[in-house]
Parts: sequence; C-alpha cells; structure tokens
Amino acid sequence: MIREYEEKDLQKKSIDELTHLFMDIINKQNLVLIEGIEDLINENHEQFEKKLNYVIETTTEVQVKKVFESKIFKSKLMFSKSDRLKLFNKINDIKNIGEFMANRMLVYRIIFPDKEFKLHVSSILASLKLISNNLAIAVNFIGTDLYKAHEICEEIKEGRRKMRKLEFQLIQRLYHYDMDYLSRTFLYLKDMVEDIMMLADHIKNFAEYIQFLTIKYLLFK
Repeated sequence: MIREYEEKDLQKKSIDELTHLFMDIINKQNLVLIEGIEDLINENHEQFEKKLNYVIETTTEVQVKKVFESKIFKSKLMFSKSDRLKLFNKINDIKNIGEFMANRMLVYRIIFPDKEFKLHVSSILASLKLISNNLAIAVNFIGTDLYKAHEICEEIKEGRRKMRKLEFQLIQRLYHYDMDYLSRTFLYLKDMVEDIMMLADHIKNFAEYIQFLTIKYLLFK
C-alpha cells in the first residue's frame, strides 16, 4: 500500500521534506488502521485482519527516520533541533499506538451487539479520520505558514472534543447491554473504544504541541 523509498532519493530531501514524508507515511498507515476497524464493523474479517497486520508489519517509515536522524544535526532549521526531534518523535508515537491497537484487536474476533453500536463506532472513526488528516496538514504547514498550522490545530482540538461525547455515549450503551461483566465481547469493545480515544488524545496533544511551536517561533519573526 505504501511504496519503498531509495536511500539516495531520501538523502536529497530537506529536513522539512523528510518530516512531511514521514508524517504522510504514518498518516496513511493510520488510515489503513481505521479502514480495518470499519471492515470489522462490516464483518469483513478477512480485510480487517489483512489491514491490521499491515499496520503491524510495515516498516517503510524506518527508512525515512534513519535518514532524518543522520541529517538533522548537520542542518540549519527554523525550529531548534530539539523541537524538531520532539516533533518527529510525536509522529512516530502515532505508529506505536497504531501497532498497539492492531495487535490488541487481532487477539479475538467479536460480533457487534447491534446496528446502533456499529453506527456510533462508525461516527467516532469518521472523526478520528478527520483529525488524523488535519494533523498531517498542520505538520506540512509548520515550515511555511505557522498561522495556518495553528488554525488547523484548533479544528483538531474541536474534533477531539466531539469524539469525547461519542465515547461516553458508546461506553454508556455498552454498560446497558445484557452481558456478563467479564464477557470477552464487552471487554474487547470497551478496550477498542478506549484505544480509539487514546489515539485521538495523542493527536490532540500533538496539535497542542504544534500550537506551542507556532507561538514560540512567531515571537521571533
């Protein structure tokens, strides 16, 4: 799904370009994860397993990370090297959370309790997809338009707030089903919702960090 890159081509790229490429790769993996969960909702278990295994197994981003780390200390940047490294690591954390989610969701196969629960999960996934894409856009703007990056991050934070309301509705609905409190289905669905929000919270916190950088560096313009 995501192509491999030649090291010689990566070496020609600037730190900004490598950051954008890294964010693009991780965001695409994130979207595959979301699509995989949508396949689970639609009971397409073959595609669900295929996509989540892809998220776990793909290592395309590692090539970009190695070149980035080899070049950053030789480069002159608008941001300090420590800020740039922290930004890069926050992108990498999205991959780590996605792998964790994929591994946990593959341990057991569940059937959703009803259509309404499916619709609620689909809604929260649509919001997750939106804030994930917006984060990729914000990262691409931090080297060229700090004001625009700050504005997009506000949209991310608002999107995450809407997701929180959906999360509570899902959890409340889950607790009112007629299931044993140790039911594997109950625990799986609860963990799934909480993991989706863990990823959303990281994206929101990342957006706040980008806003911190925009304010910090706008002062020096």
